[in-house]
Amino acid sequence: MADKKHVFLTGGSGFVASQILAGLIEVCASFSIFTGTGYSFASTTPNNISADSIAAQRDYHITASVRSRAKADQVLALHPSWARQLTFVYIADVAQDGVFDDVFTKAEQPFDYVIHTASPVNFSVTDFQRDLIDPAVQGSVGLLQSAHTHGGAQLKRFVLLGSAVSCLDSFQDISVAGKPYTEKDWNPVTASQAISSRNPVIGYNASKKLAEQAAWAFKESHKPVFDLAVICPDIIIGPMLQPVSGPKAVNETNSFAVYNFMNGVYTQIEGLTFPYYHFVDVRNVALAHILALTTPAASGQRILLISGLIAPQLVINTIRKHFPQLHGRVVEGEPAQILPKGNEPTGWDTSHSTEILGGKGWKYIGLEESVVDTVRSLLALEAGWGL
Repeated sequence: MADKKHVFLTGGSGFVASQILAGLIEVCASFSIFTGTGYSFASTTPNNISADSIAAQRDYHITASVRSRAKADQVLALHPSWARQLTFVYIADVAQDGVFDDVFTKAEQPFDYVIHTASPVNFSVTDFQRDLIDPAVQGSVGLLQSAHTHGGAQLKRFVLLGSAVSCLDSFQDISVAGKPYTEKDWNPVTASQAISSRNPVIGYNASKKLAEQAAWAFKESHKPVFDLAVICPDIIIGPMLQPVSGPKAVNETNSFAVYNFMNGVYTQIEGLTFPYYHFVDVRNVALAHILALTTPAASGQRILLISGLIAPQLVINTIRKHFPQLHGRVVEGEPAQILPKGNEPTGWDTSHSTEILGGKGWKYIGLEESVVDTVRSLLALEAGWGL
């Protein structure tokens, strides 16, 4: 392992982290995974990123944290070839003080990069402070502290999976579109407002905003040797590479944005809304993390990831168009109505972030392709579950 760059990745059995692992370990195949085509490096690498620098990622070794040995075994059962470049550590509670210290002090080789994806995304919790805010904030700050204290001088960059909800306004009138959000905007929501709202979406928004602000504050106050980049996607959907034991184990965003149309949760379109109305495919999210490790322009930046609009009827229309066998499971709705009545979501200006990721060379996966690939992934999983 001594001749390889060493990456520490948290949340290693998760939706986003599994795609990051695929990109880091199987980099040649990953560009086919990310783009949905068989393009070569030259045609899929963003203009300002050299193909050679991406190819060099085959020399990475990844240490990934998961909650238990059972989780690690599940990952390797699905992807046995990953074992050559992947080591697991077990962290049951990322919010526990000092829980990451041993990762750094006992590592066979010092880390060059850290990617932190482990943070709760759960809209069914009721104790927002305990189940959303504390794990997000304490997990991020705790990992930063461990990296700063024990990471060593060669640690170059810390890439944090944040969220676009840190930039939007939780209290904006959804019936009137406002000025497009940018990476310079911050959600005004506070922890006390989130808790008093009893709205899990606002609780989640607060957790992501506060965790990111805590990370930037740590960077400013402690001046670590490594720099920081934050990836801020909106709703993440896409095919799943992580272990999914059954229908209830589908990740939160794929569930509410796609699978609930197939599994009987959504039986009518009237009154159905999404918490947000813009999306990005998980493969774009993973690629952004990988590029952010070594792209100089990513240093000290918030990088917004927004592919386009998503709405219940758009998802319905796409599923019914491409999967006629699912017509009996997926409500027809009102095909000509794009957004729920009274909803005019504010858009996003991602020009600065897109330039960091490669400008015209950065290509987003569109909604139709993303939904189709998500449904195919879900149908394959259902077959494995015996449904």
